[in-house]
Amino acid sequence: EMFRHAEKMVMLQVIDAQWKDHLLGMDHLKEGIGLRGYGQKDPLVEYKREGFEMFANLMTRMKSEVLERLIRVQLVKGEPPPTLQAARRTPTHLSRGESDPQAQTVRREGVKVGRNEPCPCGSGKKYKKCHGT
Repeated sequence: EMFRHAEKMVMLQVIDAQWKDHLLGMDHLKEGIGLRGYGQKDPLVEYKREGFEMFANLMTRMKSEVLERLIRVQLVKGEPPPTLQAARRTPTHLSRGESDPQAQTVRREGVKVGRNEPCPCGSGKKYKKCHGT
C-alpha cells in the first residue's frame, strides 16, 4: 500500500514537470514554425510533425524518469507526520453537535440598496456609480 502511494506521487511529480517542459517546448515551436515557410515547407504540416515527435519523446522521457525514481525510492515504515494525524481527528466541539465558532454568518445592518437606486449618502448619483464600486 505504501509503495502504491509512493508510485502515484512519483508519477504525478514526473508527469507534472515533464508536461510543463513539453508545453514550453511547444510554445517555442509555435514561435519559430513560421520560418519554415521560407524553406518552401508548409508550417502547419511541420508543426504537426514536430509536435508529434515531441509528444513521443515526452512519453519516453516520462516512462524512463518514473522508472529511475521508483528504483531509488526507499520506504520507511513508521508513524505518519503529526500534521496528518491532527487533520484526521475530528474536533471535539463538532462531534458534540456544537457549531463551529468561525462559521457564524454575517448579518447586514439596514436595508440592501439596489445598484440602480439613489445612493444613501445623498449625492443623487446611482449607488453603482457612487459607493457601489
